[in-house]
Amino acid sequence: MIHRHLTVAAMIALLALAPGCSRSTAPVAGKVSYQGKPVVWGSVTLKAADGSIHQIGINLDGTYRLDGVPIGLAMVGVSSPNPAPSARARQLGGDEARGRPGPPPVPPGAWFPLPDKYVEPATSGLTIQVGSGTADLDLK
Repeated sequence: MIHRHLTVAAMIALLALAPGCSRSTAPVAGKVSYQGKPVVWGSVTLKAADGSIHQIGINLDGTYRLDGVPIGLAMVGVSSPNPAPSARARQLGGDEARGRPGPPPVPPGAWFPLPDKYVEPATSGLTIQVGSGTADLDLK
């Protein structure tokens, strides 16, 4: 009888603690633009509410999507280094030179540099609320 009460008490304790142990996450998706033009190359970096870092490449149409980001306020950084073949080879560690496929080529004239201030999430001034819907990033 005592064993049964201890088992029930242990199960109740585990159930009570379970919500605190799990992290609520959500996908983050949107479009990155600068002065109304889509950013066609680079990456989006999020520093989530729990301090974790999440990064994903930007698609040629300016869109991005990250899954499993902790819900809450996140700081955002956007990087768009020069996609010229020589610059790309340096950034990608020479993958294309070693015969591994790289990202699709950026159409001529589609890339433009972004101000350096947007690179680091801590200093960009950009934030999003993860879990509140579309997270478009319109840089000014």
